[in-house]
Amino acid sequence: MRFVVAFDGSEPSQRALKQAITLGKAAGAELEVVTVIEEPPVSGFVQWAGLNPDYVREMLEQNARQAQQTAQTLIGEAGVQGRVQTLRGRPIEVLTEAAHGVDLLVVGTHGYRGMDRILLGSVTETLLRRAEVPLLVVR
Repeated sequence: MRFVVAFDGSEPSQRALKQAITLGKAAGAELEVVTVIEEPPVSGFVQWAGLNPDYVREMLEQNARQAQQTAQTLIGEAGVQGRVQTLRGRPIEVLTEAAHGVDLLVVGTHGYRGMDRILLGSVTETLLRRAEVPLLVVR
């Protein structure tokens, strides 16, 4: 059995990983933890906000490294089989591809509503519509 877990280091993604670890232990599943560096890095917003694209890329890289370390620690402490990887691209496309043929895709949700949801989008909501494998959403 194999589970893919979307992980960005946030509290919701940490809860999702912990839930996947619990389920993975019970099922004897191997975990594949995926952190996505968005490419291009939300280019419209970066331009609109007048941010330096190189700075934004470096921050995304740094966040991905921190997320990987956190995921490695959680997996190691739990003693489950798994690997952590960072992939590049648009999160929905990357996660949909990474989950191809797995037994379960696990994601966390921030639970944004209203304007926050409109501005920040919802990877989880789109995955609910696009995923071709069972999807566990952890709030």
